[in-house]
Amino acid sequence: MSMQVYSVSEFVKGINELLSGIPVCVQGEVSNFHITQNRFVWFDLKDDKSYVSCFLLAFQLQQPLADGEEIQVFGYPALFSKSGRFHVRVNKIQLVGAGNLKQQFELLKAQLTKEGLFDDQRKRPLPRFPTQLGLVTSVDAAAYSDVLRILRNRWAGLEIKVFPVQVQGAHAVTSIVAALQYINRAYAKRLDTVILTRGGGSLEDLQAFNDETVVRAIFALKVPCIAAIGHERDVTLAEYVADVRASTPSNAAELAVPDKRDVTYQIKVLVQQQQRALDDLVIQQHDRITNALTMLNDQMAHYHSATQAVQQAFLLQANAWEQSVHTWQQDVAHQLQLLRSYHPHGVLQRGYSITTAADGSLITTAQQVASGDTITTVVRDGKIKSEVV
Repeated sequence: MSMQVYSVSEFVKGINELLSGIPVCVQGEVSNFHITQNRFVWFDLKDDKSYVSCFLLAFQLQQPLADGEEIQVFGYPALFSKSGRFHVRVNKIQLVGAGNLKQQFELLKAQLTKEGLFDDQRKRPLPRFPTQLGLVTSVDAAAYSDVLRILRNRWAGLEIKVFPVQVQGAHAVTSIVAALQYINRAYAKRLDTVILTRGGGSLEDLQAFNDETVVRAIFALKVPCIAAIGHERDVTLAEYVADVRASTPSNAAELAVPDKRDVTYQIKVLVQQQQRALDDLVIQQHDRITNALTMLNDQMAHYHSATQAVQQAFLLQANAWEQSVHTWQQDVAHQLQLLRSYHPHGVLQRGYSITTAADGSLITTAQQVASGDTITTVVRDGKIKSEVV
């Protein structure tokens, strides 16, 4: 029986042509991962019994890989032309389990960050003294009882509205989104704060809080939201979008309400400060009033002295005026008496007479008249007409 004989290169080429049409998906653990010449990516994919070599170009590697990660590779089997070594020519890599969830987490986080859902500028402050609070969690979880206990111990009189939800499993996303949407419809104007919480767990357990639908429902919530998912080291997308992230459910309760003991102490300190401030103000006002009264008394004394000086000066001046007026009166009386003594009527009263010519002119010498002239002589009690001879 004759058989076709192949050269080595022909054989390898033929096998490659045969295998290249068989797409495969292989799952295993990464081992011996390395990159050569910044171009070629090499690693082995192994399980507990076997391993297979894998190869791809560096630009095809869409996410970082490390030894020990569980992955699925998509490609086709092949032989290297020179060595004839069997390998899988990889076209695509997908992380498995937690690795895949982590990859999805990072991709969604990048997308939502770009959209601005995590921006600090849009996050709202929590009310300092809430009166009504919404609690979204599983009532079967330990976080539920812890949060209630801390809330009631710290802040009496708080009205708590519980919205029971599933926090993991197939129906968790639908349950959480429905509760948040119900709060928007029926409680947006009544609640001051909403706490969304659950206890710790694996990445798979917390996956509902990394779901895009849940994240967008929190973003749309009309009430300030505190998210506390898992332990402090666990960070979910729900916590990124919430207004405040708490490290634990207990910490969420502490952030939501003040401690009544702290508030009481703060009020006491404030009252003491206000009392001291009031006392200081009273002292300051007392000093100001005392100083003002002292200044007023000094001014009054000064004005009194000035008034007395003015009064004294006025009295002196009035006396001087009175003396001057008296002197003026005496002078006027003397001048009046003198005037009266020189008045013609005064002269007539003393026995003298006044003689006038016919034209009324006063005759003071004999040369002013001639024989036959008529003259008039005025005496004290009348007039005498006569003719000059």
